[in-house]
Amino acid sequence: MRYPIYFALLLFMGAPFFPVEAKEMADKPNVLLIFIDDLGKTDIGIEGSSFYETPRIDALAKSGARFTQFYSAHPVCSPTRAALMTGKMPQRLGITDWIRPESDVALPQSEVTIGQAFQEAGYHTAYLGKWHLGHKPQQHPAARGFDWTKGVNHGGQPSSYYFPYKNPQKPDAPNNVPDFEKCQPEDYLTDVLTSSAIEHLQQRDRTRPFFLCLAHYAVHTPIQPPKNLVEKYQVKLATQKNPKSPGEGIQEGSAISRSQQDHPAYAAMVENLDTQVGRLLDELKTQGILDQTIVVFTSDNGGLCTLNGKSPGPTCNLPLRAGKGWTYEGGIRIPTYISWPGKISPQVLDIPAYTCDIYPTLLSLCQIPPRPTQHVDGISLAGLLTKSSSLPESERTLVWYYPHTHGSGHKPSAAIRQGPWKLIHFLETDRIELYHLEDDPGESRNLASKHPERALQLQKELQKIIESSS
Repeated sequence: MRYPIYFALLLFMGAPFFPVEAKEMADKPNVLLIFIDDLGKTDIGIEGSSFYETPRIDALAKSGARFTQFYSAHPVCSPTRAALMTGKMPQRLGITDWIRPESDVALPQSEVTIGQAFQEAGYHTAYLGKWHLGHKPQQHPAARGFDWTKGVNHGGQPSSYYFPYKNPQKPDAPNNVPDFEKCQPEDYLTDVLTSSAIEHLQQRDRTRPFFLCLAHYAVHTPIQPPKNLVEKYQVKLATQKNPKSPGEGIQEGSAISRSQQDHPAYAAMVENLDTQVGRLLDELKTQGILDQTIVVFTSDNGGLCTLNGKSPGPTCNLPLRAGKGWTYEGGIRIPTYISWPGKISPQVLDIPAYTCDIYPTLLSLCQIPPRPTQHVDGISLAGLLTKSSSLPESERTLVWYYPHTHGSGHKPSAAIRQGPWKLIHFLETDRIELYHLEDDPGESRNLASKHPERALQLQKELQKIIESSS
């Protein structure tokens, strides 16, 4: 072959390789995508929590764009993760429920993931933590656009947050977290994942920008906190003014919903997560690349506040109704912040947006050509974030389709939001609920009988979108 000789001659003559491309890559921003599991909107201090302490996440929210009406693409994990990776509504991908370990359901191989898009644009791509989009080798993030991966299990939660992060009785359990056999007994999983991300950033190829997705297992069950933080919140709970009985709940269908944030172990997990976010941001600052890095912080669905039976879930999403597993606001409205110092000024955005928008937004911010046939359900928010353009004034339509029951007590439903109006259709009973979210964000007043024309219009639109996208 003559190619090696040709390239050797170029090197000998001192000719640089593709100098224009190298210069372009040097000017590209890095991307750090922090993807949290089951973190509700009101689990964050800046979003109203007075029990959980999240100073580093609060500061991140204040440093850039804070969305007040950002939605997950679905009320449970796998579908939202599929939407993040593809820019498409979950039903378009055939993923409408969380993926069981034994299931053949997976992210379709035909999809170009956000990892692949950045990889093809010359970025070094990395993925750590929860994937939950298929368990076969060809479905692993290493085969879906990520150059480096670590800590990716085959399930939807860790077997344990404590070393060795596995079920000792079941060495092949899908929830066992791999790659951390050399950790110490005191090493907590959320800390270990963060340390791995930091180590990777320290050892990265600095001639290329990076796209790093850190998908924490926290704060998904099992509720296993860092033990050194629990007593702090036990004391805090005991000294609260006018506390309700710990674990007191309110009825939500067949389930019980926690009525206040009062779970010390969950609070400890949230604070620990906040500390780890701070460690990552500190590392970017230490390396002098904080201003060159777009940081996205988001969650896959609302907080788990309801459970079938006599006990509620570990958190409370009030004033939003219900939580994970439900198409009420508590199940789909999530904390989302996008920071890029010097490029995205501190701002609060009240426009509805959702998971599918992240893919085209990041492409645009990084000046990577869009893939309109891929991220068909997302829109780029880049112009809005940088104040270089605005969004169309027409009311945007968002849809959620969850035709399954869930351990949270949810019964099959579909929902649509258009402007301030939101309609929920419970599929088994044919019950229709209509809410005006500007006046009633807690969805306490069903207006379906008062505004039958609006309810019928939204129901028809919902059915049309589901039929065209499923």
